[in-house]
Order: sequence, then C-alpha cells, then structure tokens
Amino acid sequence: MRIFAKFVILSFLISAISLVLGVSVIEVSGVDVSYFAYIAVVILSVALFAAGSILEPIEKLKEAFEKAVKGELETVEIHTGDEFEELASAFNWMVGELKRERDALKESEERFRSVVEEIDGWVFELDREYRIVYTSPKVKEYLGYSEGEVLGRRVDEVIDNFPIDKLVENKKFEIEVVTERKKIRPFEITVTASGDIYRCFARNIGHRKRIERELAFFRGILEHSVDAIVILDIDSRIVAWNRGAEMMFGYTAEEAIGKPITFLLPENQWEQCRENFRRAVLEGHVKDIESVRYTKRGDTVIVDQTLTSIYDSSGELVGFVAIMRDITKRKKTEIELKNMCEELERRTREILEVQKELYHLASIVENSNDAIYSVDLDGKITSWNKTAEKMFGWSKEEAIGMDSSKLLPDEIKNETEFILRRLREGSRDLRFETRRLTKSGDVADVEITISPLLDESGELRGFSVISRDISLKMEAEREAERRMLKYDVERGRVYFTDNFDIAVDVLNDLIKCGYDGKVISRRYPEVIGVCGENHLMMASRRKGKTVEPDPEKIYREIANMSGWKNVVLLDLDYLLVKKSFEEIYELLQKLKDLFFVLSKGVLIVASDSGMLSERELTLLKMECGIIRSKDVDLPDEMYELLRFIYSRNRVGERPSIKDIMSNFNITRNTAKKRIGYLADRGLIKMIKDGRMKVLELTEEGREVMRTV
Repeated sequence: MRIFAKFVILSFLISAISLVLGVSVIEVSGVDVSYFAYIAVVILSVALFAAGSILEPIEKLKEAFEKAVKGELETVEIHTGDEFEELASAFNWMVGELKRERDALKESEERFRSVVEEIDGWVFELDREYRIVYTSPKVKEYLGYSEGEVLGRRVDEVIDNFPIDKLVENKKFEIEVVTERKKIRPFEITVTASGDIYRCFARNIGHRKRIERELAFFRGILEHSVDAIVILDIDSRIVAWNRGAEMMFGYTAEEAIGKPITFLLPENQWEQCRENFRRAVLEGHVKDIESVRYTKRGDTVIVDQTLTSIYDSSGELVGFVAIMRDITKRKKTEIELKNMCEELERRTREILEVQKELYHLASIVENSNDAIYSVDLDGKITSWNKTAEKMFGWSKEEAIGMDSSKLLPDEIKNETEFILRRLREGSRDLRFETRRLTKSGDVADVEITISPLLDESGELRGFSVISRDISLKMEAEREAERRMLKYDVERGRVYFTDNFDIAVDVLNDLIKCGYDGKVISRRYPEVIGVCGENHLMMASRRKGKTVEPDPEKIYREIANMSGWKNVVLLDLDYLLVKKSFEEIYELLQKLKDLFFVLSKGVLIVASDSGMLSERELTLLKMECGIIRSKDVDLPDEMYELLRFIYSRNRVGERPSIKDIMSNFNITRNTAKKRIGYLADRGLIKMIKDGRMKVLELTEEGREVMRTV
C-alpha cells in the first residue's frame, strides 16, 4: 500500500473517531476523563503507526548513508512494500556499484603502485608551495633519502639548486643532483602541471650520458680516422661513409651512400668480394683482405680491409662494417725493399769482391808518402798514418786524441775553425798551401787537401787532411818570386795603398810572374789598364761579369777563386759609397783570414778618393801591409826583360828574339836594342842553338836577380 493511502486512511479514521466522540460529548453534555484517555490512546496509536511505517525505514536509510559516507558500504533491509522499500533497493544497488568501483579502484591503485614502484624513475608530486606531497619508493635509490625524510619538505631543500622556474615552464629539463652520499648524478625531469599539483618524473640519465659520450667518442673516431670506415646493409649497400673514406676515394658521403660496395672494385674482383661477405657471415669477420680499389679520379689504391658482421640485440644480421687502410705506399715500399734486398745481395757480393781492395787501399793510406790524418768537430785528431808520424814527429798513440791546434803555428791557430766554417758553408774539397809545426818545434811548408767526413745522415762529423811536405818547393818559389817581383810583396798577405796606379802595377807585375789576376772595381778595365777577362765590375744590377757592392757577395766571389796563386785588386771607393766603413772593415778582416790561412795569394786594397778619415785609414793600415818597391839599378823595361829571361831559364827554357817580341809586343829593332843594353852590362848572353839564337842570363845577371 502506498504511503499516500496510509495517510488518507489514517486521516479518515481520525476524523470518524473525532465525529463519534464529538457526538457522544454533545449527548452527554459533559466531558469525561475517559475522553482524554481515549484521545491519548488515539494519538499514541497514530504515533506508533507513523514511527513503524515511516520513521523506521528513514532511520535505516540514514544510518546506511552515514556509513557509506565513511566508506562502510552496507545494504539496507526494508520490506514495507512502499516507496521506502524501492528507495532501499535503489540504495542497495548503489552500494553494490560503489563496492565494485572501489574494488576496481583498489586494484587499479595496486597496479599503479606496482608500476610506480617498478618503473625506472622517481615519481613525486609538488604542491603550489613546491613541497613534496607524494614520492615513490625510488627516492631512496635516487637520492638516498627515505619517503618520510622528503615528504612535506620543499624540493629545493631536498635537491640543491633545483630550478623552480622550470616547473612553471612545464618543460622537460636536465639537472645534476648531489645525493645524500655526495655523489653527483645527472637527472632528466619531466614536469606536468595538474591544478595545484606538479607531477614530476625524474629519471637517472647517467647511463645515457655515458652512452652519449661513448657515441661521441666513437663518432669522433669514425669521422677523424685516416682509415676508410664504411658501414653496409645486408645487401652490401653503403649506409655510412666517414671522412677517411672521402679522403681515400674522393667520393663525398652523399655520392657514396646507397651504392653497392662493388662500385669501388674492378669487375674481376666482384666474385671474391661476395666470397668475403659469405665468410664474414659464417665466421663473424674476415681480416687482412688485400684488394684493389678505384678512386673517383680513376687512380688505383691498394687497401688492407677488415670486414665484420653487425648483429642487432636479437642476434639478427643487420649489416657489415668494412675498415680499409691505404697500403699503396707500403706495397710499393715492400717492392722497393725487395729490390733493395736483391740490390743489397748484389752489393754484398761486390763488397766481398772489393774487400781485398779495401785492405789494399788501407795499406796504401797507411804507407802513403803523404801524411794523412782526420780531425773531428772538436778539433781532436782521430786517425794518423805512418807518414804523419815521420813528417810531424808524433807517434800514432800520441797523436790520436791530441788537439790538432798543436800542429798549427801561432799565426794560424784559428785554421781549424776556419776550415769547419768553410765546410759548413758548402765547400767540399779545400786545397791550399800552409804551414805545420813538428813535435820538435820546426815549421814545415805543406800543401794540404781538406775533405769533409759525413755521417750516415749526411751531417758533418769532421774532416780528413792529406798533407804533403813542400818546404823545398816553397823555398824555391819564394826565392824566385823575391827575385822576379818589382815590389816587396809576399803570398798570403793583404796590402793597402792610396795610390791606385801602384796597385795596378803590382797586380800586373804578379800576373807576369804567373799569378791569376782579378780586379774588382767600379772603374772600366781600359781606364785601369787591365785585360777585360781579369776585370769584375761592381754594379747594383747583376749582369755579365759584375758583382754587387755587397761585402758578403764580394767575399764569396773571392773565396771561390781556385788555387793559391791569385792576386786580387779590390777598389774600395765605390764600396765606401754604398756601405759603411764597419762593414768594409769586417770584410777585410775575413779576407785577411782567408788569404793568410789558405795562402790563397795576394790581396791589394786600394782607395785614392780621400773618403777615408784618419782613424779609418789608420785601422786599414793596421790590418794591411804597405807596398814597397825594390831598388833596381835598371830601367823598368830592361828589368822586365831580364826578369822574363830569368823566369824562362828557371824552367830550362831559353827564349829567342822572336819570343821577346811576342811577349812584350815590341818590334825587332826595339827588342835588339834592349837585348844589346843587357848584354853590354854583362847580364845576358846570346847562344846559338841550332839555327836559332837564344838568350841566357850570365852569372852577373843571376846575381842581380838574387839581390833585388
């Protein structure tokens, strides 16, 4: 029955009772106590009925709702047959649904918690004050703190230097975190804002960073390797091409990627290439593959290749890597080495053949008539033959290790230094006349030949000396020159004069006595009065027989003159215009050493321009000798003729009148007059030699030449 019907019936009963009672009261004309009792019974009955029919189901539903709010889901048993029973059924259905949803939620939470706990990362949530309101158990593994130690704390208190501004940007960022144990770990943090909550996911990227560094390292090796590193797919097509491959073959990565590796090979090697790939699949790798490759320019390159298979994590073959090294030069070197070995064998046979000759040559050196010894860069004697023992007096045991300066007179003590300087400048065979001291203190005139001694790398390690005693020869030549020369000059000396004509006269006089002459001047040869072939013009522009007014170049020009019977006339006037006196003075000092040590000849320095100061003139005269003429009681032309006849007689020749005419470029009558003048003085005599008449000095004439 519906509650509405209950209320209708109840109201009808109350009204009926009230009507009956009202009628009874009226009839009785009085109110009895029983009336009040009756009213009370009626009210109580109504209350009990209302409580039983309406209030009890409502109370049960209220209690059930209060428990449901607290999370206690229980059903309600109401069997009133009215709307309360329907409401209780609806409530019970709702409770059943809530239980199912709660169980599903619990299962989901457990599943979520399991995922959160197992996930490789730390999950945490922050409120708007950046306090940690939730953390996954991974916080212990990541930071070293327990969940209770971090909950409720600001995130920048737990993690130093945490970038709060990154939370607002709602972006992914990386940060280095110092853990409780003072370890630094790189984290990648992903932030998602949801209402007042920041959900953060922190992942340790140390392994990734290490892999990235390793990848960068290997990428650097790949890109900067001088070897060609080529990665191929399973169809042997190129998928990666490094810088070394570009340099080796000339193709860029864009040109090579996608092409089969066979485009680098000659066609006759394709089958062998396929066989190498089969072996790489079966064996994992194939190394020491020597093969020919073509470059972009069409050149041929010989490579040493290693081919290795590449597999993925599941063990599936995904490609190959080929590492190729250019061994073209090595192969050529091997061929050259083979040829060298063959050549070495041939030379070894030759050496064995020549060994006897070497012993023979060693014997020749040891027993040579010339003194042969060698000197190292420190000036110490390192070898010494028997003739050196005889010539200089020191035994081999005494000489080895002795300073070579002991062989040099005081005036040429710097000869060893001078020789080493010339050898370092490029001179290879120095030959000059000089002097040597013997053990007894005597001075011997020698002719020496200097040759450099080089080590395996071509560096100078010393020099050898071949010394020949020419004391008798030098004495005779000095005596002959002393007699023949008009001026008192000596070989190996430098002379200065301020009279240019005298300098030219001395030059010509020495040329007549067999010296090779050279004039270095700004003046023309016809003005000086010398032959053009003996003249070297000073000029700023190099053309023909010229030399620049440069002290260094003038020094090299004079130093490169061969032999030791040279006479050089150096005109200083133009040089003084172009260079300072200090440079010229230094040049003269070097030339003085050159002529004195090497006994190269005679150097005449002249200047008649008045450009030299008194101080400069004094310095030059201190460095140079003064030219003096000899006192001869004969006219110059007569002395020249007497000297000519004397020089020819010395070598066993007797000149004729025709020789006189030709040598002095004079007529026959002039020649006869001069010959007659000398004959009248008793200095020469004419002798008939066959059909010719020849001239010879008398004893008086020889005496004149000896005394001048």
